[in-house]
Amino acid sequence: MELIDDAKIFERKDFVKSEIHWNIDDDGNSGGENCCDCCCASILFCIYNLLILLLTPFLHIYFYWRCFSGKDRLADVRNHFGIATAPRPKGKLMWIHAASIGESLSALTYINHIKKRYPKLNILLTTITVTSADIVAKEIKNIDGCVHQFFTVDHPLWLKKFLYHWQVDVAVFLESEVWPNVVTMLHGRGVPCFLLNSRLSPNSFERWKLVTPLFSRILHMFRAILAQSEIDRQRYALFSPKNTFRIDNLKHANELLSCREDLLRFFQMKCKNKKVLVAASTHETEEEAIVEAHRKLKQRGIDLVTIIIPRHIVRAGAIGDLLRRHGVNYMMRSDISDEQIADAIQTDALDTSQTEDPYVREIYCIDAFGEVGTFLRLADVCFVGGSLVPVGGHNIFEPATFGKPVLHGPFMDNAMEVRNLLRDNGVAFEVHSSDEICDRCLQLLMDQNMLDEISSRALSITRNESLTQIEKAMQLDEYFAG
Repeated sequence: MELIDDAKIFERKDFVKSEIHWNIDDDGNSGGENCCDCCCASILFCIYNLLILLLTPFLHIYFYWRCFSGKDRLADVRNHFGIATAPRPKGKLMWIHAASIGESLSALTYINHIKKRYPKLNILLTTITVTSADIVAKEIKNIDGCVHQFFTVDHPLWLKKFLYHWQVDVAVFLESEVWPNVVTMLHGRGVPCFLLNSRLSPNSFERWKLVTPLFSRILHMFRAILAQSEIDRQRYALFSPKNTFRIDNLKHANELLSCREDLLRFFQMKCKNKKVLVAASTHETEEEAIVEAHRKLKQRGIDLVTIIIPRHIVRAGAIGDLLRRHGVNYMMRSDISDEQIADAIQTDALDTSQTEDPYVREIYCIDAFGEVGTFLRLADVCFVGGSLVPVGGHNIFEPATFGKPVLHGPFMDNAMEVRNLLRDNGVAFEVHSSDEICDRCLQLLMDQNMLDEISSRALSITRNESLTQIEKAMQLDEYFAG
């Protein structure tokens, strides 16, 4: 995979040592724009802020409604309105914003490496979802000077409170987190901003094109936009070519997902002498296809256990209803307590040939956080969701890091380059229906030599990508010196 020349990021002195201004570039234009574009951008920006201000009371209602629906936490809801719930650490502070789980894992990878180089640097990590907050909360306990808060809405008044409290020195945003007021206000304060591992999906690209003058003006405020693929680089470059570069995908540098050894042992013994299909990050209707494929594989003689890990565990109840309608012998992960796992392992009463074993099932639904890595290790074949439905696909690279063949649907707009890499090396396979899932699984599960060959290729590809990725991302260190 061809990467940018390391020196190119630092070729332009104005990106390294001086504050970028909108108003004047080398040609005397406003950030590379003509006067018409500049006026249009200003008008769009004013309209955007007017709408935000008009929506203020509804935003309050919305976030409190999220609390009562379990999608937010009442104790932290003030963060969304710019009110901090933690003190600012003394010393230099880098703000890193990651929206959800995937971006948060990448952020943690970056934080761990930057802290090794600058141990005294403080980190403010913001996320949007409760799920990602729960994941990072466990990790940052062991990182000195790292604080988590929920992201403040892109509201000019709330952001003033946020920035006044935190007084950030550097801001790093992951992937597609481009917020007009956030970037503008940071730029106005002279805070260097970076868009790291940036991506721009086809849908987002088309939407931003409708407000090209505004989006271009915002992107010009970043010191550097480091795109995770050539496709993304080209899309961003159409709006802001001078500060857009390509690096490897930072997600590929993430450490292997954690594993609960006791849980893995428990399920290994439950699935002894059986084949295991893990369907991860599934969405509505995808579970239907997986259950149907499971049924067909059983009919064709495959002694199979299927493990469904929904993208949003709040949907576990609906998945349980689906499994009951299909008459499937299933169990929810939440029905197995840690004490039961420990007792079962201790007594070694895990012989799956015992029909009376209360924990042996055809299908398990994982309604618990932070256990994906455990079940990916258990899998023989993985399916990654968000791809049979037009969501754009989720992280198909993660199963490959464990040496697993990956099935995915046709909707992979969010990870086209990764899909091509794995597909071209015979690690990923596109499927369109339950029949195709069944046929591909049958081909793979009936040929252990093929599984072993795919595993070897997958481990080689992911190891090479991971080793190079961090070095490319750490080129930003020069901005944080001193």
